[in-house]
Amino acid sequence: MSEYLPTEMMVQIFSRLPPKSLLQLRCLSKFWNSLISSPDFIWLHTQQSVLLKPYKHLFKRNFSTALKKEKIRLADVSDVGTEMPLRSPFNGRAPDYIYCRIIGICNGVLCVLDDLFEYKSRVVLWNPSINRCLTLPMTPLCCDNSRTYVFVFGFGFAAKTRDYKVVRMAYARGDGQYLLPPRVEIYALSSGIWKDFDGFIPDIGVVEYFWTQVVVCGKVHWTAYKRNGERRVENLIMAFNLNEEIFQELSLPEILVNEPPMNLNVAQLEELLVVYQYDTRIWSSSCSIWVMKRYGDTDSWSKEYNVALGQGHLGMVLAVTDCSKILLTDITGLLAVYNPETQTKESIDLAGTMYSFYYDNYEESLVLLDKGELLPPVDLTSEESTDADDEDVEENDPQIRELRKHHVMHRRVTAFLGARNNNEQML
Repeated sequence: MSEYLPTEMMVQIFSRLPPKSLLQLRCLSKFWNSLISSPDFIWLHTQQSVLLKPYKHLFKRNFSTALKKEKIRLADVSDVGTEMPLRSPFNGRAPDYIYCRIIGICNGVLCVLDDLFEYKSRVVLWNPSINRCLTLPMTPLCCDNSRTYVFVFGFGFAAKTRDYKVVRMAYARGDGQYLLPPRVEIYALSSGIWKDFDGFIPDIGVVEYFWTQVVVCGKVHWTAYKRNGERRVENLIMAFNLNEEIFQELSLPEILVNEPPMNLNVAQLEELLVVYQYDTRIWSSSCSIWVMKRYGDTDSWSKEYNVALGQGHLGMVLAVTDCSKILLTDITGLLAVYNPETQTKESIDLAGTMYSFYYDNYEESLVLLDKGELLPPVDLTSEESTDADDEDVEENDPQIRELRKHHVMHRRVTAFLGARNNNEQML
């Protein structure tokens, strides 16, 4: 084929093929192997995946209460019911492992941690479509003194330099609160090392409890808080520009400024910045969804949806679907679809621990093709296995362990925010 087609035409054809086909082609020719493995081709293929085939796959994760194991798979949105099981990079490596914490997904790469509210904080970049992962190097901050810090992470892509970056903010524990500003480190995939951030770091705290991040307009966003004059806490959104490597602040709607910070989560609706506002962070009965319709314009915040299940039945909002329905988990650990117009909920026959569900759009890519290590294939025979021999139900039940960790974290953060006597914020 290479003898009859110009290289430029071959590149254009190859850039439209799925990763699985390209991995097979690499084995047929040294020239094709060199071509497909080159950084320029990987970048071109990534662009084609994002631009020409948007949202072809859905990444799903939940901890199955029936199988007592983490289930991760890729679903083809054009072929309902077709799912490919995936192996987590941490399977069999962490003694206390239940399920990983997912920081974010970008161009087919996930940034995941094995901490689950502990402080091991082993960070891994993982591309499920080519079954490769890269474990980021540890730093002294994450080893000897890890329990004296609280870590917050962000992950995204710097388009100007075509580089993937991980941002780590380390908040030292002080006298009943987090000490500000945090220490900030940045990992760049191109260099393979962490570097200390030497720019301006604002005196802003990101709530560790259920912290989430989202990338919009080339910036990582977190819901955050700061102490401002006589006000005990003032909420806002903190952003980190991945291209310029600078911190910025965005204002929230006035009604959210003085909410308990742990009740807010940042999210994304297509290309728009979103904030979820829970009435309380555990045993929630309602969640309002606020959308910033024009990025950076505070006046464009609009309350677009409201989930009102009542009596503490709401677990966690996962996403707003294309048809304006809301994907969520309920307090029983079932996945459900909520219709805000009729205020009705339809349960989906998929059970898991309440906070283990993760759903996001996913596009296959070749990123990490020349990095890290190849993971072993998924053992399909173990998909139906269970841990029926566990005798200590309370200690081994992931739902109990998950809920216990969340209760402890809620009390700790409430205390750090100086709200020990506010019963409305305590469990």
